[in-house]
Amino acid sequence: MTGRTLQTLHVRFEGRSTELPMEVLFGLQADASDEQVKQTVILHFHLLPHSLDDHVVIRSSNAIIVRPEAIYG
Repeated sequence: MTGRTLQTLHVRFEGRSTELPMEVLFGLQADASDEQVKQTVILHFHLLPHSLDDHVVIRSSNAIIVRPEAIYG
């Protein structure tokens, strides 16, 4: 993959939050697709294939955040 390497992957799943250094554990780049990010998390945590279907991927200047989609109303 090309692009700059981000520093942190923040994952919120089943009420727990985990921060992992992406460069060391994943080699993910800023231009990784949402699906690539989710699949990497699923493999790392040994989750079921569709465990993150209701999660969104948000990018900031130094992190990628994977969290449940916020539902309002």
